[in-house]
Amino acid sequence: MKVSNREIDGIEGEYEGAELKDTRLERRLVRLASRVAESPDASFPHRAESDSQLEATYRFLGNDKVSPSEILAPHTRQTVRRAGEAGGDVVVAHDTTEFNFGKTGRRDLGRVGLGKSFGFYGHFALAVSRETRSPLGVLGMAIHQRSGKKGGRTRLQMRTAPDNEGLRWGRSVVQVEKILPGAIHAMDREADSYMLMAELVNAGYRFVIRMAQSTRKLTEGDISTVGEALVRARTVAEREVPISARGKSPMPSYRKHYPPRTARAARLEVSSETVTIARPDDWATLCQTKHLTVNVVRVFEVNPPPGESPVEWRLWTTEPVDTPEQVLAVVDAYRCRWLIEEYFKALKTGCAIEQRQLETTHALVNALAIFAPIAWRLLYLRTLAREDPAKPLPLILSDSLLECLRFMLRQRKRPNLSEAPAAAEIFLGIAAVGGHLKRNGRPGWAVIGRGYDKLLCMQLGYEAAIAERCDQS
Repeated sequence: MKVSNREIDGIEGEYEGAELKDTRLERRLVRLASRVAESPDASFPHRAESDSQLEATYRFLGNDKVSPSEILAPHTRQTVRRAGEAGGDVVVAHDTTEFNFGKTGRRDLGRVGLGKSFGFYGHFALAVSRETRSPLGVLGMAIHQRSGKKGGRTRLQMRTAPDNEGLRWGRSVVQVEKILPGAIHAMDREADSYMLMAELVNAGYRFVIRMAQSTRKLTEGDISTVGEALVRARTVAEREVPISARGKSPMPSYRKHYPPRTARAARLEVSSETVTIARPDDWATLCQTKHLTVNVVRVFEVNPPPGESPVEWRLWTTEPVDTPEQVLAVVDAYRCRWLIEEYFKALKTGCAIEQRQLETTHALVNALAIFAPIAWRLLYLRTLAREDPAKPLPLILSDSLLECLRFMLRQRKRPNLSEAPAAAEIFLGIAAVGGHLKRNGRPGWAVIGRGYDKLLCMQLGYEAAIAERCDQS
């Protein structure tokens, strides 16, 4: 995928063309985004150059004429463009994350976590190239809040209520299909719903969804459940995949499905089957589809290390599974989903969204929409270094930014760049400018943001000096 220098060096193109209610607001959006992008983890007061500029920032974020969908619209258009230029299939990873703003109540925030903190939940759709596993941008963002009170509604009332959180998965897919039809929608086990899969199959949408319920009943044959069918399925492919480490989660429900593990290279075997499942009895009132034929893929680790739980994914999919190559393509599509987890880290750590001291949900969500493209840019930069460390220089930094990086590394007595540095070398150089030390392991989101901030600031002075020299000559 070819990406222009402007997409990496500047962020303005992700905001230009926003159709706000006032052209002055549109100009202010671009200026504000450019300013916060220079140091994503810094507070608004720290980035403001004056009290009046800070006040203007707060007025913009709290303005009723400004909506998060309008802020994000130009970035979404750029994402669709990048998806078209990427070639091959595009995977859209859907997932929800919690934004926790602490235990001090604010004007209209809902409850999060165990109900003791205030915040909201954000459901995102992140486009990813299946071929390169590079993030292309955000295609959707929806917010929902919880009051902390449990209502006395029946199960049927809950499922049909407009505020049913389970409906967010289907709504997100429909929104994406309007602007990027034909993508593969990848979702985790929370989206394992017969009703959702029936809707997607009937609409002709493509998906890969991690299975939460392997006890679903089959409609025919001598095997009663889909889990039994997968256990009997013949292995059609093998693959070795790097598995990242995972710590112990503070949430008991999360620990049940995602136990702690060590980083390792896991040898995986892959099998597949086509099954027809029966509609659950409790969905008969709402879903007219009595039977659903889908493909299933099982990925399981052979001989895990002693004391470690084996890695296993069971996937529902509409993608074909007739050949080993097609089955592995399903696995690759699901692996793209993991990138949205890193995107959430970029938002929360690299952009420090949960540290924002804004008083209303409206202002906080507007700020989230501004930081959404910035988090994508940070993620893209780090993905290049990890997934394609030999990516050639022209797609990473402009000549002026490269010269500034070389100078700043010399000033810090750090090893300089090679004559034709690739992505990984440049990425570590930017992290070093931000204060990262090699002995500390991989650079985190905050240090990447600091390094890039310093690099951009120096570029301004460097290009100004060149311009003045040209004027004098």
